[in-house]
Amino acid sequence: MRSVDPRDAMNSRERATSPEASYVEKALGLVLLLMLAVGCIYILTPFLNAILLAVTLCVSTWSLFRKAEKRLGGHPTAAALLMTAATAGLLVLPLLALGSNLADDVARLTAAARSAIDQGLPPPGWLGRVPLVGHEAERVWLQASQQGQGLGPVIAPYVGPMRDWALHQGATLLSGTLQVVFSIVLAFFLYRDGPYVERRVEWAMTRLGGWRARHVLKAAGATIKSVVNGVLGTALIQGILLGFSFWLAGVPGAIVLGAVSVVLTLVPMGLVLLWLPAGLWLMSDGHTGWAVFVMAWNGLFVGSLDNVLRPYLISRGIRMPMVLIFLGVLGGLLTFGIIGVFLGPVLLAVAHTLFQDWGRADEARS
Repeated sequence: MRSVDPRDAMNSRERATSPEASYVEKALGLVLLLMLAVGCIYILTPFLNAILLAVTLCVSTWSLFRKAEKRLGGHPTAAALLMTAATAGLLVLPLLALGSNLADDVARLTAAARSAIDQGLPPPGWLGRVPLVGHEAERVWLQASQQGQGLGPVIAPYVGPMRDWALHQGATLLSGTLQVVFSIVLAFFLYRDGPYVERRVEWAMTRLGGWRARHVLKAAGATIKSVVNGVLGTALIQGILLGFSFWLAGVPGAIVLGAVSVVLTLVPMGLVLLWLPAGLWLMSDGHTGWAVFVMAWNGLFVGSLDNVLRPYLISRGIRMPMVLIFLGVLGGLLTFGIIGVFLGPVLLAVAHTLFQDWGRADEARS
């Protein structure tokens, strides 16, 4: 048998541990990790929106889950089932109602708007009998109605395309609803295994970025909770209350208008664009009592909810322009569909908060 020279073995070990070999091994390891990461992202891409929404829902309602778990004797599975059922009732049922009535509501709303533009809104019979100002109010009403009739030829070419666009968006509503349902299913597992997931995410962020990563994670969680609970939660409640009042009063397209109001609540005095025409239409149609109800309910109560409810729901205030929230809702809706109503403002709010923290950290060092 041929003996092995100890010097050859030593040289081979030195070559194996040489810097060139170490660099090659590290490069190959990084390439393999990159390929693995790209493969995982590619596989999860169809579910990325649903995963982000599930994380958003869990982070924003984590304190409620903890309270439910405590009330149920420390059983996380039962608390997760309860939170999942409550979230499904709050999100899925309105989406199903919107999808099932969308075509009919859009048709009725379009017909009512076209009739109001072409024929005008006749003043209610009691308006001229009001003492002192009745005749003048009736004259102003008729004058405004006649001016509105002149808009008919201008608006007519756009009515059909807008209706078709709304119906096309309704066709995509089904896929958005399925994504929301899938997000709620994922949220159940995140609720149940939340502490373990939280520890693993914090460990991974610490390994990647140290203490700053932990700070970023904490700031992102607080921002998500503030935006969802304070901004989107308030908008959703206002939209449901406005749509319910329209449905009670018999306003055409009540569910569609309620969905539109979720976005308009983020615009100052945005709800006036909905409840004032609805009230005038009801008044012109002879339903004065319902008109007063719609105007008082939405003008005095629903319209002022954001001044009371929003600060109450925000547990950690974030200084963020409302126009950025509005752009997040609208841009998220156009980019991701119905699920983007939640994702858009959350992503912009997290980016805005982290950018502010970054700037404060640079100022502190200087």
